[in-house]
Amino acid sequence: MGDGLQSAGHHMDTYAAQIDDILEEEEHYADQLKEYLFYTDAVRSVCKKHELIQYELEMAAQELVSKKQQREELATGTVRVFSLKGMTSKLFGTESQEQRESRLAALEQSIQEGEETLKEKNTECKEFVQMAWEDIERFKEQKDKDLREALISYAIMQISTCKKGIQVWSNAKDCFNKM
Repeated sequence: MGDGLQSAGHHMDTYAAQIDDILEEEEHYADQLKEYLFYTDAVRSVCKKHELIQYELEMAAQELVSKKQQREELATGTVRVFSLKGMTSKLFGTESQEQRESRLAALEQSIQEGEETLKEKNTECKEFVQMAWEDIERFKEQKDKDLREALISYAIMQISTCKKGIQVWSNAKDCFNKM
């Protein structure tokens, strides 16, 4: 009876020794999956950069609209919104024609620069979105491939582990039956 118990104990010790190897192998698969967790941080930073570019684009558009409104007000001489400039012109009188023309020319130049800036920001935003989309599509394809391989390998490892477990228990059962 002692020989049977000792033999069964030996099989159980062998099975117990395999646990560390199994855990290491499972950790390897977990590390592969953690890569995709880190990818979410990268996607989040891409989204933040897109938001920043979009904000800059909106600010450039808003600044352009403001300059065009100033040009219209300067050209017509009417101020629609309460402003410090409108109050000073009412208190101290309007500026001379040369001053208005020079301000109008400067404003025109500023509007042209603003339109160019708006075009540049719009182009930058479109290029960024296109490059980010291409990167994400490439990642999705790679992710599908990697996850499929990792899950298949994990399933094969689990099947192998179960077969080893069945073998150990069969050997232990045979030892118990011999007693």
